[in-house]
Amino acid sequence: MKHFIFALVLASFPWLSLVATSAMATTPADEFRLGAPVRLEANGIPIDVTIGHAAPYVIDFDGDGVRDLLVGEFGKGAFPKKRLPERLREKDMGFDEGKLRIYRNLGTNETPLFKDFEYLRAGREYASIPTT
Repeated sequence: MKHFIFALVLASFPWLSLVATSAMATTPADEFRLGAPVRLEANGIPIDVTIGHAAPYVIDFDGDGVRDLLVGEFGKGAFPKKRLPERLREKDMGFDEGKLRIYRNLGTNETPLFKDFEYLRAGREYASIPTT
């Protein structure tokens, strides 16, 4: 039996929360059936993605054999103009700063345990991309 994990973003004003559900299939021809949603937590509280936009992904990021939660986010903070390609620096366009949150799984694949997140770094700085 194959087991797939999906992370969904559900709106719940004034903040957004991440909810995970799963689908199971015994053969490739089987239809996917979603399981009951489970609110994802870090430090025992729902993961807060107040940035306004989130893109969750589950993968073994650090190679320890358990899947970690990655959450791409954008919508807060201006992207530094000096880091834009030269052709875009002169245009009157505002770019937000996109970052990647890393929630390392301290539990197992079957029973994940997430604590605090860290942002992906490029050397000593946070890695980021321009977003619109």
